[in-house]
Amino acid sequence: MSERPTVSIIISGPSRTGKTSAANILAERYSIPNMKIGEEFRRRTGIDTSRFVNRDAGIDLEMDNFQTEMIRSATSEAPFILEGRLAAFLASEERTRGELPVATVLFWAPVEVRMERQLRKVLRDDPDSSATIAQLLLGEREREARDMAIWKQVHPELDDRKLFDPELRDPSGRLVYDLVVDTRMGRPDACAECIHNWLLVDGLIAASEPSGASST
Repeated sequence: MSERPTVSIIISGPSRTGKTSAANILAERYSIPNMKIGEEFRRRTGIDTSRFVNRDAGIDLEMDNFQTEMIRSATSEAPFILEGRLAAFLASEERTRGELPVATVLFWAPVEVRMERQLRKVLRDDPDSSATIAQLLLGEREREARDMAIWKQVHPELDDRKLFDPELRDPSGRLVYDLVVDTRMGRPDACAECIHNWLLVDGLIAASEPSGASST
């Protein structure tokens, strides 16, 4: 017997919080599909989402509609992982129309911590780099502001809202994020374990038969 969630896991948060690594760990642990929106965006458009690229808002609308359809179609029998910066926000909008078998998770860390991580990566890739945290921080804030400007074209309701605020609520007053993981707690495997333990406590993990097994 193996364990798998009875809800799809929607992971969101700002860049450099370890979302993708944790999503990979959970998908392998549960043997469930893992949709990474950044990769799908690049596959469809050729745009590298790790940096801002000028683009028509219609591209973002297409990707958001793709995510929304996944969320609407979620079932407890066929859970998946969906990792994307706007994914949990989109899920929260759908949940105002009725309950869905999804759990929304925010990966969070202060921007300074995220840029320290990014600088370590830059220096691993290029030990002679002259990059500084201040430069990376400036670039990240500019990228986030420009991305938000496009997102607001698609979702005007995002105006004056802090998308990655752990206390963000939908129009009904429900928290957008069911679980907040402060990724300063440890490496992605520790963050993935945090999600697993939370699902266990909430009764959202079930034993499943190995693929191809039959009962006697």
